[in-house]
Amino acid sequence: MDSLATEIRACRACEGLNIAGETQAAPGYGSPTSPVVFVGQSLCRRCMDTQIPFTGGSGRLLDRSLEIAGISKQDVFTTNVVHCHPPDNRASHLHEIANCRPFLRQELKIVKPRLIIGLGQDARTALASEFPRATEVPWPFEPPPRAASRPYLLFAPHPSWVMRQPQSVKDDYVSTLAQAVTWSRNC
Repeated sequence: MDSLATEIRACRACEGLNIAGETQAAPGYGSPTSPVVFVGQSLCRRCMDTQIPFTGGSGRLLDRSLEIAGISKQDVFTTNVVHCHPPDNRASHLHEIANCRPFLRQELKIVKPRLIIGLGQDARTALASEFPRATEVPWPFEPPPRAASRPYLLFAPHPSWVMRQPQSVKDDYVSTLAQAVTWSRNC
């Protein structure tokens, strides 16, 4: 994982990305043996600064779900489809997603999670094409009836969208993610 992190931090495949302090890259963060991986869309400014995906802001929803599940952020693995912070928080371009795909693929190959939680449309698109035969678990999370040899995929709304919703939606989101994380650790 350390070697891959070095590659991600040194990548210059996309023009205008991975410029220190502006559009800087960050590798995935957390345990390389986590049974669950959260995959977001791209790095936000705060995440670029901390080098930890889902720091502050909408990441607080993930933090709350992990707290309910009784696990810390460093004990799960979080990453993004695009490992850089796009200028002005714009949406990632298709060529950026394609250029980062080998990094995401390698991170998932190293971690070997039971459950991959895709947050947002870019994550859904990338993961569905990466794991076309994986079993998709419905949102809100319902535990699958049996174990599978491939990872399960759970697609959830991006937490930045959820942050703009009523408190009841936020609460349901947090508890559902907590349930999914707990299941991944106990199955």
